Amino acid sequence: MRDGLVRAVVLVVTVSLTLVLLPIAINVGTGGTAPAFLEPYVGLAWPLIGVLWAATIVTAFLEVRNRRLPVVSSRSADQPRNRTNALARIDRYLSERRAGSLASRTRIALALEEHPDAVVRPYDLLVQPLDREPRRVPNEADIANVFDELQDSMLILGAPGAGKTTLLLELARNLAEQAQADDSLPIPVLLDLAGWTTQSGRQSDDDPNDSALLASFVRWLLYELSDRYGIPAPVGRTWLRDGRLALLLDGLDEINEPDRAKLAPVLEELRHNYLIGPIAVTCRTADYERLPNQLRLYGAVHIRPLTRQQVLDYFAAVGSALDGARTAIEQDDELWDLVNSPLMLNVMILAYQGRAPEDVLAGGVADLRRELFDTYICEVLARNRKTARQYDAKTAVRRLWCLAWWTRSRAGDRTAVPRWMTPNGWFGLSLPDVDYLTHAVCLPALFAAVSAGATLVMIAQYGALAGLAVAGAALLLVHLRPHSWQRLTGRAPDRGLLFALVLLTGMAATVLVTVAALGLVELLTAKVALAVEAVVIAGSYAVEFVIFHDNSRRLLLGLRLAAVVAASWIALSLGDATSFASGVAIGLLVAQGIRMVKSLPTDHLPATPDKGWRMDPWVGGGAVLAFIVAVALGAELASPQLEAVVGVLVGTVAAKPWRRRPPVLAGPLSRLLHDSLLRWTGYLPWHRRAFLRYAADRYVLAHTGRGEYAFIHLLVRDHLAECAPDELAAKVDRRIAERAAAR
Repeated sequence: MRDGLVRAVVLVVTVSLTLVLLPIAINVGTGGTAPAFLEPYVGLAWPLIGVLWAATIVTAFLEVRNRRLPVVSSRSADQPRNRTNALARIDRYLSERRAGSLASRTRIALALEEHPDAVVRPYDLLVQPLDREPRRVPNEADIANVFDELQDSMLILGAPGAGKTTLLLELARNLAEQAQADDSLPIPVLLDLAGWTTQSGRQSDDDPNDSALLASFVRWLLYELSDRYGIPAPVGRTWLRDGRLALLLDGLDEINEPDRAKLAPVLEELRHNYLIGPIAVTCRTADYERLPNQLRLYGAVHIRPLTRQQVLDYFAAVGSALDGARTAIEQDDELWDLVNSPLMLNVMILAYQGRAPEDVLAGGVADLRRELFDTYICEVLARNRKTARQYDAKTAVRRLWCLAWWTRSRAGDRTAVPRWMTPNGWFGLSLPDVDYLTHAVCLPALFAAVSAGATLVMIAQYGALAGLAVAGAALLLVHLRPHSWQRLTGRAPDRGLLFALVLLTGMAATVLVTVAALGLVELLTAKVALAVEAVVIAGSYAVEFVIFHDNSRRLLLGLRLAAVVAASWIALSLGDATSFASGVAIGLLVAQGIRMVKSLPTDHLPATPDKGWRMDPWVGGGAVLAFIVAVALGAELASPQLEAVVGVLVGTVAAKPWRRRPPVLAGPLSRLLHDSLLRWTGYLPWHRRAFLRYAADRYVLAHTGRGEYAFIHLLVRDHLAECAPDELAAKVDRRIAERAAAR
């Protein structure tokens, strides 16, 4: 839905600009003239029109491709084709989810047993049933039949990797087939509970009869229906209220632990306020047993562990391709205890499939879970797959480790790489390469960039003396505390290139901002610009006087303010007001720029000022670079406009009261810097989708929907999050070398 809105906005903007530019370009080409403000850019009209046409064509193509999917109309929940289109989308999603799972590789019957004591049955409040003992479900029983026997209200329990999600997928497919054949049956929707959080507060479209807790659950549910199945929120709310949805909720154990106990009362209130149809919930047995309240459902089934005979029968059915896996399991009794679930069976199959028994024994038997998962990761990454994009072992493992660490810490089981860092999203993820590049490469480059950019603009506009004033102000500000950088030793790849990129980018940004400030002063006229600057400075000092109750502090602030006022009055009475106003603006901007750079590393690495080093040489080097560039460009170094010099000093001194509060953009820029360095060092992918497809093709991630990926299992995710990425990458390289030598 959001992608469609973005495409619509792009189409409107590109078509509108084309309709404006095209007549102008034709008019100029036939001897006419363009509007005065567009005269300097007439030569760019046709190239820009070409770019806009290309963007329009690409966007339209994406929109047409997206429209191939059946659309659920938001005009009315009773639209004749809404149900058919929703079922088509659901069927497509379930097929993709099934195809991307490990369960699609191994078909093995799961043994079930009923656990009636695991839930509070609706009628238990009045009559206590006599039979509360676990009862085995016949092996040939279909999960849909079991669900039907339990009055379409069921809890599925099992150990990690036992196949709970697989059963729920199978149930969803069966219910979808029944719904396609009978219009009176509800539409099954499979939802991952990991994305639900008990958000506080209410919104305008919430049902007033719902509690705040239920309202947050319904909002989440409607968002998932829209995002995953294209069912608009109004339609989803109507279908939910009328009992036309079957809710299949996967992963109660994956909800944030403080919120898990709230699901039972939420479902109970949902049952009272809405006409709930069939419902099924999955959860790990151990996590469910720790909940203070049982779910109120009709029944529960527990997935029993695989038996040795089931595993041996499967090996015998597949044949010699699994001789290596059979050898590993026969040589180590402890391995039998691990391979008791479909997940672990699949891990072992992928780790040892096609390997000769002697190779397995020569490499040592994986007798521990960690070693087995290491073997699995090494094997799936070492094999060639169909994806065109390939990655070396170190890059692949680092990225998988970083994704696993982030998803386990912040986002349930989802693997979507954040395009922008969330607040404090990476706090605690301190990596030597990233920290070294931040403190030893990026910060010096940014300090030099701020100094060079502002100095260059002032030299070009007001001469060498004004440039020296800016450089001196930058040196003073960077020398003053706080010093948030650290002395970190080490080496990192392409640090010289990174330094040059950061320096040039920062210098260009500084030049643009300072030129814009000078242009704004010229546009507003000197009196208005000085009035705005006076209001900003006076407001900052007023805040300082309110915050600080120390009289000595207030006295120093008053003296500084008096000095600023006196210097401003002298400069204005003797010289050019425009030059003075421009200097004040540049002084304020340089002070804020230096403070912003100082605050960048503190977002993810605690500062230890006593271990820092001087940044003065980098600031001075930036000023020297600015003078060299100015001379090369033929700038006039001599200038009699001393008012600009006084303005720079006044702006620098006036900005001092803001030092205790971080700049507005410091947080986002710090997270952007850290995010970029994670990509530079290989811990996050530059091309997100290509890497996610690569990992899904190797059975580390699973494609769970349009643009949505999840780890193949939480056990795989947790193993990767806890591994040493470079050590595991070395194992992958050894396995790749072994496969190459065997060819």
